Amino acid sequence: MLRMLSLLACFVALTSAALAQSSPVSNQVPEPTTIQSTARLVLVPALVQSAAKETVYSLHANDFFLTDKGVPQKLTLDEETRQPLSLVVLMQTGGAAPREFDKYRGLETVLASMLGGAPNQVSIVNFDSKPEAASPFTSDITQWTDAINHPDPGDSGAAIMDGLKFALNLLAQQPANHRRIILLLSQPQDSGSKTTAKEIARITGETNTTIYSLVFSPQQTRLKNAWKEIGGDNKPITLPNGTYSAYFHLSEPLNMVIDAMKKDIATEVATLSGGETVKFGNQGELENQLMTIDNHIRNRYILSFTPTSSEVGFHPIQVRLPQYPSLNVSARTGYWLSGPSDSSQK
Repeated sequence: MLRMLSLLACFVALTSAALAQSSPVSNQVPEPTTIQSTARLVLVPALVQSAAKETVYSLHANDFFLTDKGVPQKLTLDEETRQPLSLVVLMQTGGAAPREFDKYRGLETVLASMLGGAPNQVSIVNFDSKPEAASPFTSDITQWTDAINHPDPGDSGAAIMDGLKFALNLLAQQPANHRRIILLLSQPQDSGSKTTAKEIARITGETNTTIYSLVFSPQQTRLKNAWKEIGGDNKPITLPNGTYSAYFHLSEPLNMVIDAMKKDIATEVATLSGGETVKFGNQGELENQLMTIDNHIRNRYILSFTPTSSEVGFHPIQVRLPQYPSLNVSARTGYWLSGPSDSSQK
């Protein structure tokens, strides 16, 4: 009898695994639950570095000073930094992106190192003029090796904001105790999205998602390809490489944030969410930048607070270290408290 039960249990487990692996990917994403303007916890992952870009590890909650619309807030520091991770890799496949695909070889290996194992999980989403189907969340990224290292070329679009909304809605369905992160591989500017910058600012703030943007330059790619096609002794023009500068400051209102997003969505949404934006020009740079981001994700202070204000809408926040003015703090610059009108927009 025990032998029969054991065999039956094995059969059920194997069948369930097979069904899970064979389930078709879906682009039908449940709409996220709106967080109303009742008491809520705002997460603020913060990276602290010295002037020499060395990560600082030994700070405490009372070292940080955070304001919400200029009003000081009571902070809590989560000493347990190993929260489960829910990660969406959001890859542009349209527009100029196919010319960058040769740089993605080996990308799966770096992502696997970032992910680790269960309970961390990842989903892959491609986009061109619209988001494509999402792969089911998994703790085994090797299931999607070919999709990551050799994506299929898309159409001429680069609807970054539509892709971000799709990915944010995916993450909104993940457990509340998970850190929610998007790795965006794209050009800087949006092309063809129906989603507004205000929607992205709102959903990013509602879902406590941090966005890291790895961007390529469509202009640089076109220049290099043009020289290759023309031939001759002249070498391709190489544009300066480095991080982008943000277009807005912490004190600016929402409309300034939205205007900045229209100029460079990849950078501004990363800045708003407390992430980072870096450029890559070849495979080695992409892998090195990913390893740096991985280190920064693992070594952020997880701050949180319950807002004293219940005012609906965008809340600019600022994090400082008054006792350590020489240290640099990278953290999200705002969040969103939703009301009934926000629910009706979904």
